[in-house]
Amino acid sequence: MEDMTVSFHHSPSDSNGASGNWPFSGHVNELQHDHQMGNSSIDDQNYSYYSDAGGEPQGMIKQLRIHPVTEEQLINEVKEIHTGLVMVEKKCIEIDRKQAQSKTELSQRQWQTLVSLHRTLLYKHHDFFLASQHPSAGPVLKDLADKYAMPARMWRYGVFSFLELLRQKLPGSMEYMLDFIYLSYSMITLLLESVTDFRDTWIECLGDLARYRMAVEEFDKRDRELWAGVSRYWYNQDENQENGRIQHHLAVLARPDILQQLFYYTKATISVRAFPIAFDSITKLVIPLMNMQSQKGNLTTSFVTTHAALLMQAPVDEFVSRANVFLATLQNEISQVRRNGQQGVLFMSCNISAIFHYGSKYGVMETDFTLKLRNPTAEDRLSAIKWVSGASTAANHTTYSDLSSQLLFRASSLTFHTLIVMLGQVGDANMHPSVHISMAFVWCLMLNPAAIQRLEPLVPWSLLATYLNSLFDPDTIISKIEDESFPLLDDSTAQQLPEDFLIRGQAWSRVYYPERFFEGAPTEDNRPSIEGYSTEVARRHRCLWLGVRIATVCSSYSY
Repeated sequence: MEDMTVSFHHSPSDSNGASGNWPFSGHVNELQHDHQMGNSSIDDQNYSYYSDAGGEPQGMIKQLRIHPVTEEQLINEVKEIHTGLVMVEKKCIEIDRKQAQSKTELSQRQWQTLVSLHRTLLYKHHDFFLASQHPSAGPVLKDLADKYAMPARMWRYGVFSFLELLRQKLPGSMEYMLDFIYLSYSMITLLLESVTDFRDTWIECLGDLARYRMAVEEFDKRDRELWAGVSRYWYNQDENQENGRIQHHLAVLARPDILQQLFYYTKATISVRAFPIAFDSITKLVIPLMNMQSQKGNLTTSFVTTHAALLMQAPVDEFVSRANVFLATLQNEISQVRRNGQQGVLFMSCNISAIFHYGSKYGVMETDFTLKLRNPTAEDRLSAIKWVSGASTAANHTTYSDLSSQLLFRASSLTFHTLIVMLGQVGDANMHPSVHISMAFVWCLMLNPAAIQRLEPLVPWSLLATYLNSLFDPDTIISKIEDESFPLLDDSTAQQLPEDFLIRGQAWSRVYYPERFFEGAPTEDNRPSIEGYSTEVARRHRCLWLGVRIATVCSSYSY
């Protein structure tokens, strides 16, 4: 059974999960009233009664007068709900903790009681969210759910802890685990529709629940694949693709495709919000493959074992041997690159992660590469030009350990030797996506002089120039590729390319894309499975535009 990953790590301020002093306790007593939330009074005079003679109405019934819910009513309602919620939450924490340490099998009645208790906690949370997010609620009331991490508490104490207990007690708890998964799934789906402020949280919870359902399905392969697809659907709906934890979840769902797993794990390490646990997951993935002979295995296996040698800091001879096997295999099988060339994008993305030493804070590039939350400015370009022209100050003299420098050199060599093989396939459109993201990476490096000065000698500039010249077609819009602005074509052309979604969320790629570039972008299920001609035209313009941009700040080749 797969290892499950905790999706939330928030801990309430006390050991029992309670939130401490409730902010309204000081003044709620002053807000005395006789109404409960949602109640309204209807005066007798609003009705016209039927007469005794003939039963005919004396007149039309007026519209009923409904009193709106007031802020005071909502405050009292939320306070009352939270008091009950904390009581049930404490009980759930206590029982889950006790049963997790016990090896005693629970009876049917005990399981039913536990399911009922956790169901009650979910209902309490549902009521809390509806009351605190009511349209009549003020800003302070609406902020309570976020301030006290109520979504995280609901998941951790209402769902996750109990699911882990149920999983621990398998197979005897299977029936109750399935029932509780379906119950939680229904409740969170309801919250997704009614409490939209926490949409990304609910989406991740639904993905996690579907992943649990997949994990416990050990007999029906079709059901397992179905729930894996459901989980993947929810994770891809998440608008916050900068979250490395989501990428880690997608890696788990990618089994047994080791290339997809390595891609998502490595992406998790260099996401804007990196997920450090992914480093250990990469290690567990690649170590079993280290015993395979370098001369055996297919393209994917040789690639993953090369990364294993990098990750495990194998002797340089072993790394070179494995890298040469991969590059030779790639050269022989380059015409069979699958997924409309996207397989090559996965190779390059993993290699870029290796350059950053898989997100390690001790990596050389992690120190040199200045990440920005904005697009490159004229100041960035001027800094790059000064470095190239020699007008800048002396090169970065920061001292690094020999090991860190060696690992950077190995990863960079693997990256650009892979690119050399791809650049040799002039005329093969399947290589364009890989070349595109490679050039995007080089462009981002050029805007960071301290970073590019280490890698500039390894970039195959001559081959790159030859490849770019082959991309010019009669339909090339010269003004687009020479303009400083990001090359967006006409409105009839999809602005996002398939590979954009693969490098989206990686920390280095933020410098490449314009602000709000992915706003309104189609989800994975809504993207065309077959690329049209317009996609290829847009991709060629991107590559040429990047070539011109790089040439403006680089002395190694010109436009």
